[in-house]
Amino acid sequence: MFEKNKKTNNKSYKKFLKSVVGFSALLGLIGFSTPVQADEVCPKRGGILKTVDMHYKKVDPTQRENPFYFMPLIYDSLLDTNPDLSLSPGLAEAMPKQINDLTYVFKLRKGIKFHDGTDFNAESVVYNVERLKAGKIISPFTGTWKRFVKKASSTDSHTVKFELNEKWPSFLWGIASSLRIGSPTLMEKLGNDYGLKKAAGTGPFMLDSFKAKKMIRLVRNPNYYRKGEPCLDGFYAQTIKSGKVRILSLKKGDLDVINTFPESQFPQLRGDNNIIVEEGKASTLTLLPMNTRHPALKNKKVRQAIQYAVNGKVLIDNVYRGAGVEVESIFPPWHPAFTKAADLSPIRQNIEKAKALLKEAGYGPGGKTLTLSLETGSGGAHVQRGVLLQAQLKAAGIQLKVKNISGGQMFSNMRSGKYQLALWQMLGGPTMKDYTWNLYSGDGGNNVTFYNKKGGFQNPKVNDLTNAIVATEDADSVRGKIKELQQIVFDDVPYIFLNFRNHRTARQSYVKNFQTGKLKGREDIRQVWIDK
Repeated sequence: MFEKNKKTNNKSYKKFLKSVVGFSALLGLIGFSTPVQADEVCPKRGGILKTVDMHYKKVDPTQRENPFYFMPLIYDSLLDTNPDLSLSPGLAEAMPKQINDLTYVFKLRKGIKFHDGTDFNAESVVYNVERLKAGKIISPFTGTWKRFVKKASSTDSHTVKFELNEKWPSFLWGIASSLRIGSPTLMEKLGNDYGLKKAAGTGPFMLDSFKAKKMIRLVRNPNYYRKGEPCLDGFYAQTIKSGKVRILSLKKGDLDVINTFPESQFPQLRGDNNIIVEEGKASTLTLLPMNTRHPALKNKKVRQAIQYAVNGKVLIDNVYRGAGVEVESIFPPWHPAFTKAADLSPIRQNIEKAKALLKEAGYGPGGKTLTLSLETGSGGAHVQRGVLLQAQLKAAGIQLKVKNISGGQMFSNMRSGKYQLALWQMLGGPTMKDYTWNLYSGDGGNNVTFYNKKGGFQNPKVNDLTNAIVATEDADSVRGKIKELQQIVFDDVPYIFLNFRNHRTARQSYVKNFQTGKLKGREDIRQVWIDK
């Protein structure tokens, strides 16, 4: 096992810079040059993109993506997620043929090889599906795949048929985001050691070296199936926990791009002519799931009171430094299902209304004090949000105990129902059907409020609507049903919707064609090039 991550200091940082220099030399030895002639894809080739934010124990395709989304640099999927959230063929040569609600057939590209030289084919896809479902590896995706996917089978060397146990509205999105294909040969050879030092996908970059929770170094895949890609010779990421050190390193030119940094540093970065700061669309939804199995939170008046007590704009102004918008709809403003607040009735802060509802529920002066716990992350911004929410609820007469824990522990508690309130962030609805079904259906995979689940607050109308949304093909009809669903959700308040946060990236001006997408971590660097 690699030693535990240590605090970044000057010594370790100098070591980091030396490794990058050594990596450049390595590229020359293995046949990569910097730069080579321009072509139709890359105006200039070569260079190593240096960034931060590594926290993985293994380079395994079953693991959840990190903020820079480096797993897709190594592993392709059958479908690609585009910056506008549409899906397009990846390792599949076309979008799948849907035989019925439970059966999909994918035709695969031919002539593709894994980084270890073995062939990509239908059997390799089947192997990765079964590996993910087996649960022998720790993956956040295993439960979903075990539930919904009955089996995957090869009908010929480059055709895969998926058979589902039940209708899965987000199946194609699940394919794109959670089924990344690694080499079965290397996985079988290494067993549990796969991804510690060696790994092999079909992606634009190959693993050169890796130290758990410390660094990853990738080199260009010269045989990548997309002609001319990638433009870069390599990719390097190292964990730098300190936001201030990240900013300093970027300004000094030691890093090329970062997408996680203190909001307080935003004005400073804006004033540097050598650095380009871009804002993606307001996409990250900040919300408070409430466990509706909790005796107090099962009462709709209590949940409405909490909603009336909070003000999401305060978080935008004081934590996000203006990088966000208030919630008007359960979808972000750029989304096709977005509905203006004028056409709905989202609850806005009203302390007196909050107090009145609490009184009706038996709390407040003359009754008992409502005391609740809020789980949130342990980072600076998480702590700041918790303090602000604590103050807002106190003004309404609600005592809030804030628990700062790891994100993994918080999500585990939410899944198991061992929480009361949680401060959660999620992507604001990749597709209309997926989003509504996942959050609000009694069968929804991300419905951690237990809304319409056993023991939680029930509204049969919502299950009817989510099922109808999944079954409806006409887009206008879907939007109409979603609008109806949104108003019910605003009234029932299983979640408190605080705001949609913009995500920001900062990069050196010489980093070209870096596209900040609608969702943080969905940046595609296959056609990024360096001009210096």
